[in-house]
Amino acid sequence: MEEIRTIAQDVTHSLGIARSIKSTFIEKVDSPWNEKTLIKRKKDHLDVKITIWKDTAFLYGRIYRLFLYILDVLNQDFKYDPEIAPDEDKESRIRGRYNQIWSLYVDSRVEKTGIENFYDRLLRRNLFIDEEKELGWEEASAIFQKLWEKDSYTYPEIIDYTYNLNRLKDKSNRRSPEAFEVEINEHLRESHVKTLIEKITSNTCRDIANELLNFTAYHCKDTHIESSYYGIFFIYQRRVCVEMIPTKNNVLFFTLLDPELNLHKTYTITEDSDISKLQENIKDMYRKISMHSHF
Repeated sequence: MEEIRTIAQDVTHSLGIARSIKSTFIEKVDSPWNEKTLIKRKKDHLDVKITIWKDTAFLYGRIYRLFLYILDVLNQDFKYDPEIAPDEDKESRIRGRYNQIWSLYVDSRVEKTGIENFYDRLLRRNLFIDEEKELGWEEASAIFQKLWEKDSYTYPEIIDYTYNLNRLKDKSNRRSPEAFEVEINEHLRESHVKTLIEKITSNTCRDIANELLNFTAYHCKDTHIESSYYGIFFIYQRRVCVEMIPTKNNVLFFTLLDPELNLHKTYTITEDSDISKLQENIKDMYRKISMHSHF
């Protein structure tokens, strides 16, 4: 704890904000994801509480970044105004984006100082892409890069980007609305077998999917069908043996798994595919795993 307090004092002096902070409270936590800064405004000073991961990895950089938030709050040119921030309860999705944008502004400045930081550019980019699940990975990465490279922000600008992220999209290089990773995240929100099949736009491809489901259900005795996130699974004796992933761009990914040998084979199926060979392979796969299970 004493090491954290010493570093905190050093950082506040180096940032020129020590005189504005009367008290600094420190709380240790078990995860870096729970690190945060809380402030309480008094008449002529701030009381600050920092929640810090108890590990010592990148400790100086992690403390430094927490006090950059306070530097922003104290900077009149930053125009901090908590009244215009997204409501955490009513707008949790937007609030997450707001947190990401302000955080990457903080961490981009840490990078420029040359201070080692747990939240480096790669990690911050991955966190941003994960937050923006409705975008494709390539598009989210391009937007992140624009945000990261911006030299300075005001608080109203952060709020503006939070609500109007589309402005940063590259209009000349739009992603396909069928980007596979976007479909996966849509399926995460509603994962029912019927719903997944209905998302297939081609009648022919939808018929093939239904035919494969019916064939597998008929020939693979004692299996049951489940939907889980982005795909449809056939489970035999509590082990997945078949996986089918339908997509909106009229492609099915059909995978046969051999849980005993830890092998799998994936078939890419389109409207023009002949599935007769696949059906034979389904029967062969089931025959092998069912025979093995009787020993």
